[in-house]
Amino acid sequence: MTTNETNRLLAVRRFANFNFDLDKNLQGILKLATEIYETPVAFITLLDEHEQWFKVNRGFEVKTMPRDTSFCTHVIMDKDVMVIPDALTDKRFANNPLVDQAPHIRFYAGAPLATNDGHNIGTLCVMDTLVKEIPEDKKQLLGILAQQATHLMELELTYKLLSEKMTQVDTQNKVLMDIAFIQSHEFRGPLTSIMGIMNIIKEDDLQSPGEYLLMMEEAVNKLDEKIHIVVRSTEIAKQAYFSN
Repeated sequence: MTTNETNRLLAVRRFANFNFDLDKNLQGILKLATEIYETPVAFITLLDEHEQWFKVNRGFEVKTMPRDTSFCTHVIMDKDVMVIPDALTDKRFANNPLVDQAPHIRFYAGAPLATNDGHNIGTLCVMDTLVKEIPEDKKQLLGILAQQATHLMELELTYKLLSEKMTQVDTQNKVLMDIAFIQSHEFRGPLTSIMGIMNIIKEDDLQSPGEYLLMMEEAVNKLDEKIHIVVRSTEIAKQAYFSN
């Protein structure tokens, strides 16, 4: 696997948990694509090592298919729109099961979804069972729609990541405030008890009765408990910090 493909797959995985179906704007782009190209089908896909994932569909209910039988795997190899007027006469696709079997695809057009860092993570595509030619201006429109789809996806992903970071910062700040409270208030009681018992023991020339030792042991245990709380809270704060 090349370095470029490795980086491309990392870019694809950024969108692994993205809920495409919630974005009505992406459905709107697909609707516009089907109207422009007069096709019954349009979809937005992601392609990983082995599969093509149909993330937003219009007129096409398949969820996944093997990448090696996908038209779109050819699209992501380039930056331009790919148009196949008649797949049956194209040697790359004539024996494709989607062509020589149902649904008998003839026309296909696809544009790569290129991220800001230059990786083609998937495609915006339209297809039909009818042979058709499209003029150059319509071909370029598909590329523009693909850019808009990518921008929407990256904007939504950025918002999601920003919200997560804000939550992490809020958690970190709360933990730090808890630690400060424990240090300024919770430590004071056990330490005061220990110092008071030590003074009594000193006044008795270090000849302390047993209950004093028990009292000191209880105070030390309380202090130890507070220290453990701070340690645990510090670990939480560190995790929140380093995950930012």
